[in-house]
Amino acid sequence: MELGADFRRIWFGNAAANLADGITFIALPLLATTTTDNPLEVAGLAVAYSLSRIVSVLGVGVLVDRVDRRRLAYLANFSRAGMFAILTGLMLVDAAPIATLYLVYVVMGVIETMADGAARAVLPQAVPPEGLDKANSQIAGTQLVIDEFIGPPLGGLLFAMAAFAPTALNAIAFLIAGFAFWRLRGTYAITRDTTDTSPRNFRADIREGAVWAMRHRVVRLLIVLSGITCVAYMIPFSYLVLYAQKELGLDGTGYGLLLAFSALGGLLGSIIATRLRKRIGYGWSMVAALATGAVSFAAISLTTNIIVVAIALAIYIAHAVVWGIMATTVRQRATPNSMMGRTGSLDGFVGLIGLAIGAGTGGLLASSLGFRAPFAIAGAIFAVAAVLCLISIRNLREWEDSQKQASTSSVR
Repeated sequence: MELGADFRRIWFGNAAANLADGITFIALPLLATTTTDNPLEVAGLAVAYSLSRIVSVLGVGVLVDRVDRRRLAYLANFSRAGMFAILTGLMLVDAAPIATLYLVYVVMGVIETMADGAARAVLPQAVPPEGLDKANSQIAGTQLVIDEFIGPPLGGLLFAMAAFAPTALNAIAFLIAGFAFWRLRGTYAITRDTTDTSPRNFRADIREGAVWAMRHRVVRLLIVLSGITCVAYMIPFSYLVLYAQKELGLDGTGYGLLLAFSALGGLLGSIIATRLRKRIGYGWSMVAALATGAVSFAAISLTTNIIVVAIALAIYIAHAVVWGIMATTVRQRATPNSMMGRTGSLDGFVGLIGLAIGAGTGGLLASSLGFRAPFAIAGAIFAVAAVLCLISIRNLREWEDSQKQASTSSVR
């Protein structure tokens, strides 16, 4: 299926922004170490970033449903370009203390939430429903390659050449991303019911979106599973570097190679996701993905053989990509256009809370039970998610059948 020119612009905009994100992942923490050697101050940057996203995500969802999503997408990326251009200038005059980096992380978290929410919301308006899984697969595969194989090493190389070089390239990359979204030619404004004259406020809009999502059986299931899977994911990944050092005996280079190999599994997942859906449907694809995540974590808990662990991690990342593509596509197809931002933000909010809970739980479990047992616990949580999805398979099948019927009727 041809996805169209607007999809290519969305894909290119996401790719450019992902490049900047990958560079940021390495470059900004390195920059922080040039201004302070206090580990709490450096770690606090990630906390500031996460908190800003949690606090802003629900409000951003309302904004996405109120304004022209195309305009929001390109303005958010242009804003990120301006922020990194200013940071580059401050670095050139040696005026970027740790307090400035905290401000950058907070603002970056809010604007990134806007950019991501707008980008996810414009996609269902640019691509036919039957092409969404293919579109999400291509975006996920590109993001994985850039985030894992291109952005971080490029960020480290540029920082070694000149501390300001990564932020300068980020400004250019976000400028390109903004231009790509600016060139969208479809209609991305939200049409409101002209008979609705009641006053609107953010709290009421958030409540309206949450009530709708909780009443929709399929969307409610996806949001619940999002929280559960984020907890399970973060339990072992919160201390994965220590696991690699203490249990597998890997140094920094070995750890990097382990992550790079596991990312190949994600690339495979992006390739097979659409084929799997065509063969067994959305519901069974999600059940299979969640069950695969459970098995891969269980396998890691039983061995310290580096080859087995590497393969199991690659399989796990493949499961995560397939699950993400399926869940995102189903939510996009099941949600009315006017609710897309709020439903996505609620899903994101639950996921961010799950990540925070998983990180804290992972640290506690690793310190009390050792580095392998938490993998088994996380695997059990994935198994629970798979069972919940299996219990709801009838609802998923009925929804998918209704989508097929609607698609057939529209063709006629």
